[in-house]
Amino acid sequence: MGSVPSYDTMAKRSPKKAARKGTARKGLTGPRVVVVPPGPKSKAALERKEKFVTKGLRVGLPLELTRAEGPFVQDADGNVYVDLGVGIGVHNVGHRPPQVTRAAEAQLDKLTHICYMVSTYKPYTDLAEVMAGICPPGLTQSIFLNSGSEAVENAVKIGRAYTKKPWIVSFRTAFHGRTLLDISLTGKEKPYREGFGPLVREVLICDYAYPYRDPENRSPAECAKARVEEIEAAVSSPEVEGQVGMLIAEPVQGEGGIIVPPKEFFPLLRRLCDDHGMLLVDDEVQAGMGRTGKLWGIENWNTVPDLLVSGKALGGGLPLGGVTGKRAVMEAPGPASLGGTFGGSPVVCAAALAAVKVIQRAIPKVSRLEALMRNRLTEIYEGHERVGDVRGIGAMWALEFVKDRRTKEPDADFARAVQLNGLKNGLMLLPAGYFGNCIRLLPPLNIPLPLMDKAFDLLEDTIDLTLAGKA
Repeated sequence: MGSVPSYDTMAKRSPKKAARKGTARKGLTGPRVVVVPPGPKSKAALERKEKFVTKGLRVGLPLELTRAEGPFVQDADGNVYVDLGVGIGVHNVGHRPPQVTRAAEAQLDKLTHICYMVSTYKPYTDLAEVMAGICPPGLTQSIFLNSGSEAVENAVKIGRAYTKKPWIVSFRTAFHGRTLLDISLTGKEKPYREGFGPLVREVLICDYAYPYRDPENRSPAECAKARVEEIEAAVSSPEVEGQVGMLIAEPVQGEGGIIVPPKEFFPLLRRLCDDHGMLLVDDEVQAGMGRTGKLWGIENWNTVPDLLVSGKALGGGLPLGGVTGKRAVMEAPGPASLGGTFGGSPVVCAAALAAVKVIQRAIPKVSRLEALMRNRLTEIYEGHERVGDVRGIGAMWALEFVKDRRTKEPDADFARAVQLNGLKNGLMLLPAGYFGNCIRLLPPLNIPLPLMDKAFDLLEDTIDLTLAGKA
């Protein structure tokens, strides 16, 4: 592969063109490492964190960030990184898109808070109308909350009010948030569940269709079929038969390690839910808003859920979660039974309305980004035995690191080393995976392809240096 110019070089070559494309706005360019991270200012900030912030809130990267634009973030010591995690899947069109910030600023001059339970306001109702138009067919009513975690909670409340059944099916490699109910739906014990019990009892944890780690090494289609048969056996057991009211699933599991299910999986889940009187709840908090190349991840599987949970990128960088569903289901809870003081803030809803438009314009670019990511990750896989699997869809990919490809023994330490060493190469990377052995790549949908190509050069170099023990 030929040499790729640094992004600094590309920006200097044509600053006006770069600015028009949203890649060098306000002069922040990179990647650029001027002080070996963590630099002294970041170290000092982390010392203050240890003094005043609970250790239960772990900081994954030893950085103090001060600025962000487009695909770049800058730390307090002047280093600029390509952000391949975008705030855990929040900044789907880069940091601080001007259309979104302008919309939020304009709303700040009008109304910042009154609470939709007190009186309606236009941004909330406008966003609900937009969601009715862009969600899968038949999903026409919404409620907006403060986060994806809160939205999952409300989806369960709404589903229980409709079905009058207490039990819920979820998945071992799922992640649905950090509230007590949400960690009950999340199968990973440490760090999410450990020490917080007793959890919500009425949850059946089943296995997701994860072809790479299928114990029988079945084909993807057979893996999907086997997983759904296991779920059917679980919901038909004497202890819970007739009492399971919903199944909640991510169309692509993010925290689980970017697990892309076989194409047969969700249609089979839909049929299972219909056969057993269960609602299908689609958690789109991470996989939604264009991340998979479709506005909603479930659209890749030609399946319509009963409830759709949104969050993260929907707010355009501001805190927002939502539940959108079929009218009959959404109207099951009684008056005043749902709500929240700050849920659906006027400022956040105004930002979300702009974010939806910007994301919709970016989605056509995802196919070219997907092709680049697939090709470069395949090259990395073929050249590195410690990479057990690469997988993804759209702009949502992961590398899974193992100690041995034959045994597939997870190597979380190596993944962590790659994450930290990536900082020295100007990359911000996020871990993932049930075993903590994955690096997930969630670049902005509109990241310039030369910059993404450059990021892969740096990622490959990071892996090589980690293998050699030189980083």
